[in-house]
Amino acid sequence: MNIVFIPKSRDQDFWTFMRQGVDRAVREAGQVQLTWRGPAHNDDIDSQIEILRLYSRPDVDAIIIAPTDRSRLADPVKQAAALGVKVVAVDSALDGNAHVNFVTTNNYAAGKLAAQHMSGLLNGKGTVLVQRTIAGSGSTDDRANGFVDYLKKNAPHITIVADEYGGGTRGKAARSAALLLEKHPNVDGIFAVNESTSDGMLRALRQAGLGGIKKFVGFDTTDFLLDGLKKKDIHGLVVQDPRQMGYLSMKAAVAAAKGAPVKDPVILTDAVMVTRDTYQNPEIQALLVP
Repeated sequence: MNIVFIPKSRDQDFWTFMRQGVDRAVREAGQVQLTWRGPAHNDDIDSQIEILRLYSRPDVDAIIIAPTDRSRLADPVKQAAALGVKVVAVDSALDGNAHVNFVTTNNYAAGKLAAQHMSGLLNGKGTVLVQRTIAGSGSTDDRANGFVDYLKKNAPHITIVADEYGGGTRGKAARSAALLLEKHPNVDGIFAVNESTSDGMLRALRQAGLGGIKKFVGFDTTDFLLDGLKKKDIHGLVVQDPRQMGYLSMKAAVAAAKGAPVKDPVILTDAVMVTRDTYQNPEIQALLVP
């Protein structure tokens, strides 16, 4: 079987974890020719669409894609499916019904988990800002929405003073984070929705001499972010299980390519809150080390 995996980007550790899960499923399945190709950055939607169109052809049995934009990728996925290619969405939501499966973290619940932790850090009162990544990214918007909704319902004395998109790369996120901190110098807490925004926000906080002063909850894990956690510049990281997502998405793609009936169109994986007190636990370490 010829199966293509199209991640959101090549510049985030998240996809290294996911590739490990994909490779495990490929070894188990046997007779799978895997092509792995994605855009350089997760805001390069045009490049991802072009890659999808390049591999939408009869000799490709299945495509697994992490959509950079849930609406703009819908028509190209529909065109791929019309050619007989089975499409599995992973990580981020995709509009339409042309894909056979969607494998993802329960991102809305993960956002609520971040908000619950933030509420505890702030003792239920104060101001927070939310740094999103790019508009149209289903997974990260779900996280932000879960965070916002939880605070509105359960922490009425916490006010959200800013909720803005920061861009799809570490550099863009760092620049937008610096501007946010300038606009809201007295903010008490910060939530960043993914690896690149968490990275950018940590750099901006340290540059401004605010590391450890603002309560900061990030999302995803890298060596840099773990260093922030150890040094108390980050007060919590919501960590997904991209290995499991990659593994289950490849299993779904193989099954679809073989014509197996779809049992579970949506397959959810869990996320956990990691703190300085818990990151060394063996079950947490398994999620943190590529």
